[in-house]
Amino acid sequence: MTNLKPSVTLIIGLAVTAFIWSLLDYTERKNAKAEFDFEAERIHQLIGKRISSYEGLLTGVKAFFMASKEVSLQEWDIYFEKLQFENHYPGLQGIGYIQHVSTKKDIDKLKARLQTYGMSDYKIKPEGDRTDYFPVVFLEPLNHRNEKAIGYDIYSETIRRNAIESARSREATSITKKITLVQENDENIQSGLLMNIPFFTNERIDKQDLPREIDGIINAVIRMDDFITSLIEPAVLENMHMVIHDQHVSDKNILFDSHKNGKHKGFPARFKHTKVLDIYDQKWIVTLEGQPAANYLPLFYGGKSKNINLVVLLVGFAMSMLGFYLSRGLITTARLRVEKQADALSLKTDQDIIKRQEQSLLKFKDNSEYLVVCIIDIQDSTLITSQLSEHETAELYSTFDKVMNQIILKHGGTVVKSMGDAILYYFNASPSPSKDDYMTAIDCCLDMTTANEVLNNSLNHAKTHQINYRISAVYGSVMSASKNDIQDIFGSTVNRCSKINRYSRTNGLVVSHEIYELVKNEEAYHLEKAGDNIRSEYGDGVYHISKV
Repeated sequence: MTNLKPSVTLIIGLAVTAFIWSLLDYTERKNAKAEFDFEAERIHQLIGKRISSYEGLLTGVKAFFMASKEVSLQEWDIYFEKLQFENHYPGLQGIGYIQHVSTKKDIDKLKARLQTYGMSDYKIKPEGDRTDYFPVVFLEPLNHRNEKAIGYDIYSETIRRNAIESARSREATSITKKITLVQENDENIQSGLLMNIPFFTNERIDKQDLPREIDGIINAVIRMDDFITSLIEPAVLENMHMVIHDQHVSDKNILFDSHKNGKHKGFPARFKHTKVLDIYDQKWIVTLEGQPAANYLPLFYGGKSKNINLVVLLVGFAMSMLGFYLSRGLITTARLRVEKQADALSLKTDQDIIKRQEQSLLKFKDNSEYLVVCIIDIQDSTLITSQLSEHETAELYSTFDKVMNQIILKHGGTVVKSMGDAILYYFNASPSPSKDDYMTAIDCCLDMTTANEVLNNSLNHAKTHQINYRISAVYGSVMSASKNDIQDIFGSTVNRCSKINRYSRTNGLVVSHEIYELVKNEEAYHLEKAGDNIRSEYGDGVYHISKV
């Protein structure tokens, strides 16, 4: 029985080493997967926010046209020279003005007007008789690519025509499916898109009495490779293979592929994340495959993590062998005493390494809880800040953050993060909610809707536009995480709260169906359904709420 002790010691030591090594490997993979999913959700939000900023830019250009009886080429050039949209809105190939003409008389009138601007060789292409034409009249910047699109009738091609008809019938922004832009040449051909905002005859300053017919289009020209690479950090694409499909997954529907032409660095495809984004009634299927960029877990991910795990494995194996030989008594008493001391020191060092590693791994730990999640977002912030200096923009955001934070903290809410033009905050709730779970959150949000005058009185209106905002509130389960002692929440509830924010009235509040059901009989509130065309993934309904 005594002869078995060295073998038993060796087996136990190897088993413990294997267990610790597998535990570290499992924990590292779990944290890496959470980081990968977090990074994927961040990318989805970046895409949506950047596309929305383009819409805000086009809305400003449309307002410029609506306020003018006729925009000349010189006025167009001056407007965009001051706007400098290429610096503030990266990823855009250009912004164009498209005029609707339907008769030969309209075409001759357009050509005659453009000749007065020096555009004597203007032609609509392709040639041919059609019932409607939507030719490109102005396009900025007028570089070697964009010059090719001047005069092109975007209504002559099916996909572009469908997008125009969608914008005309819905009187709202539309975006095309995947197209090849007229601007492309034989080098670096990219997938393209057009974002269209229609304007109508009776919207012009001197034509309000005319019938409401489509007068033209303000559109943004997007080259997808330029759009994504200006948005996503290179470190992310060096660790993830990103593919965007238009409508459904197939080779011909690829909008963007970060491994285009086979140019990419080799990395392990450890995780995969796919999500369908709703981009103005078009489906973008975004697939990310690879590994996290290691921005938050530099020690316990990648090469350093593998090295530490290998050290643990080797130290454990060495300790097991040492125990084996010590048990056999093959060394002298003095040598045994020295090696016991060394063994104790090595064990302490190893335990310290494992303890520090476990503590660091616990810095990113996800969990689930039920909250009332709220977002307040400045309306048209992109348009407003494009006309301000960095100092003036910082002052605007600081004042907005200060006024709204005071209201949130007064009602016992928790601010998660301020994003300049928006604040994400929440109120605690229970898994089986009652009316009381919502009252504090609703009262806080309604106090914020009445704080508009206080906010604007705090700003320097000699330089700053009138500031308005929208507020949304949703109840549900969220995931939470902490990194470097900074708390964050994320998940479908946060995403839904962000999505329905657009349906709020100016300086108003919208809530989800769950909140509506619990407070609909309260006489202190007036509730009204936001509309019947709300997408199903936003919930059973979205409701405006205000004080009676």
